[in-house]
Amino acid sequence: MDQERPGAVKNEDVESKDEKVVFFTSKSQLARIEDFRFSCRLSSRAEAVRKLIEIAIVVIDEKKKTSHSLTSDHLKAAEEQEPYISDQKPARSCKKSGKKK
Repeated sequence: MDQERPGAVKNEDVESKDEKVVFFTSKSQLARIEDFRFSCRLSSRAEAVRKLIEIAIVVIDEKKKTSHSLTSDHLKAAEEQEPYISDQKPARSCKKSGKKK
């Protein structure tokens, strides 16, 4: 009976979620988070926020490897992006990177 389910996460691989972060956001940003959550079929808003944070950290780490620093130009470019329209499909897929559609 010690058989594991295929794809199951082992307990030692799960990081404890014992730190609490509270923040305020705009209605439009919350709508984007909810769109991401539902498109990825995540069970909670908190899980969607955690996943988005992890994606951002990975992207920033990759940029650091190629440019050696995250400059104010990067941040300014991010701020100048087109505003999000909530009835559009999310720009990013929830599928793991490396898999092609």
